[in-house]
Amino acid sequence: MTLLVFLLASIIGGSNAALVKFTVNQFPPVVLVALRAFLATLFTLPFIYLQKSELRLSNDKKYLIVANFLFALNWLFFATGVQHTSVIMSQVLYVPTSLIVAFLGFLFLKEKLSLSQIFGLMLTLFGMSILIYGSAKSQDLLSFGTPLGNVLIILGLLSWSLYTIVSRKISQVYTPLTITFYNFLLTTLFASLIIPIELKSRGLILTNITTGGILSLLSIAFFNSVLFFGLYQWVIKHTSAFISSLILYTTPIIAAFTGIIFFNERLTFNLVAASILIFLGVFFATSYQYAINYFK
Repeated sequence: MTLLVFLLASIIGGSNAALVKFTVNQFPPVVLVALRAFLATLFTLPFIYLQKSELRLSNDKKYLIVANFLFALNWLFFATGVQHTSVIMSQVLYVPTSLIVAFLGFLFLKEKLSLSQIFGLMLTLFGMSILIYGSAKSQDLLSFGTPLGNVLIILGLLSWSLYTIVSRKISQVYTPLTITFYNFLLTTLFASLIIPIELKSRGLILTNITTGGILSLLSIAFFNSVLFFGLYQWVIKHTSAFISSLILYTTPIIAAFTGIIFFNERLTFNLVAASILIFLGVFFATSYQYAINYFK
């Protein structure tokens, strides 16, 4: 059962970038984010009702509002950036999330960094610099992507990492399900407010929307937004920190397959080498000690 849930979470997580890249060709990015968040809110409501989650806000709402804003920025940056880069790059650039969170925790929360985390950070930054240099040199959407797309993806990565830091402040006040519900709800409101600005520069042509685009939107809203979160939480609860962290490494592999199969993307030597450096850096920083303890 555990292996099945783990594989399912990896497949769903790894398919997200490809589905967003496909769907954003029919829906403008902000419209896509608003619709995705709105549908995810509706899909979450039954779970809220069944678990009778507490939706009342505490007196200190600022951290929840900031967290929701960062969550929305992550979706907006990613949906916009993936148009200008490859599916493979968009997922590889998100691999260092836990390492970036550790570094931000060191800066803002005065949390300590171990030697393995520092070493991992250096490896990861070196790998990411190769990716950014490759995108600037090649401007190739089928491998490294463009600098614009990758910068937007990195901004999404930073938004998500900061969201994780802020979420630590509110996780003791609200349940994960409640936080997720408000993430979806307020992202819907925030994206809806800026839709008119987007439509002035890029209109929504309804005749361009296909059945495949609608099904892809529904899949992103339910499977990649609601179900993935639930499966990931299940893996965390029923396994160990080491096992759950492995999803971080499997989703880019799934994304690579989808990018190659559906978008004819290419794996170059430099892209593979840089990805290996990033994977090794994140492994040393986040999973090395878990692995040692797990296999003792």
